[in-house]
Amino acid sequence: MTIRSMGALAGIALVAGAAACFSSRNPVDPNDNTGECRFSPAGVVPGTTVIAIKALLFQPAEVRIRTGGTVAWVNCEIEGFEAHTTTGDQGEWSSPNMIAGDVFSHTFPQPGRFTYHCSPHPFMTGAVVVE
Repeated sequence: MTIRSMGALAGIALVAGAAACFSSRNPVDPNDNTGECRFSPAGVVPGTTVIAIKALLFQPAEVRIRTGGTVAWVNCEIEGFEAHTTTGDQGEWSSPNMIAGDVFSHTFPQPGRFTYHCSPHPFMTGAVVVE
């Protein structure tokens, strides 16, 4: 499945955005969001909000979901790129290292603002606002 084709799946919200990234290690143009992201939809249930990991960014950097909602992070980097994680700043969750195409999901049972980062790339940050 590709993120481009996800529109055909009712109930899955794909939120995509672009932002600039400043890193001396950035071999990818952070404004190039034209490539497809291929991943298995297993574990991505209807109603899940999807955050793409691409060009050393969480895209979008912030999402808003309802209490009890689920967020799935999809590593959309090119094959062979360094692994990423999604790690709650207060230890609420921590994914394993994710290579290209990997998906990690987390359900948020409580309202609040949950900030997170990528452990190998701590300059990569994001937030989930649960209402």
